[in-house]
Amino acid sequence: EVTRRTLQIKQREEETALKLVSVTSFRDEETGAHVRRIGLYAAAMAKALQWEEAAIDDIRIAAPMHDIGKIGIPDQVLLKAGRLTDAEFDIMKRHTQIGAKMLENSNISSFDMAAKIAMSHHERWDGTGYPQGLVGESIPVAARITTIVDVDDALVHERVYKLALSEEETIAMMLAQRGKHFDPSLLDLFIELLPVMRRIRGQVQEIGDLIVR
Repeated sequence: EVTRRTLQIKQREEETALKLVSVTSFRDEETGAHVRRIGLYAAAMAKALQWEEAAIDDIRIAAPMHDIGKIGIPDQVLLKAGRLTDAEFDIMKRHTQIGAKMLENSNISSFDMAAKIAMSHHERWDGTGYPQGLVGESIPVAARITTIVDVDDALVHERVYKLALSEEETIAMMLAQRGKHFDPSLLDLFIELLPVMRRIRGQVQEIGDLIVR
């Protein structure tokens, strides 16, 4: 009975998270399939790291909310077709803090993790990221995982502003940023898990407005 109730609670948390994320999808290019894959990729990495089951569930729910703060970015910046000016990019950077503020202090473990991911998913291993310029392991591990899986999924899928890259091209680009943008050990783990990631990618696709899983 406890197990059943716990599962029901996690399912409600996941549904709530995806509903929240769907609000931002009306305003930018992110698709429902993309955010669902992000959660599954992140959970696969957490499982490989031998996290406890509850923490694996948390990151599966939390990772899709990484960009939820974009709801607070003005359309003229968020939807701009061309390159952002420095001033516009400073505005765009605020989505990390907006997202963290939206999600923090919820008393729900997955949302607490999501707040940390929202704040730190644009930090870089070498300290050149934003908003805090965190370095290495001072970046929350859930955010480091989300950064890797988000970049990979964005690169291998076509968007309105870019063509899809092959997996080989994507991995080559990411390896060039090993120890710079990405946690080197986590990137190595991600590459080891590529067969799992390919399976997730194949199972969660979007046809029109329908997510196929």
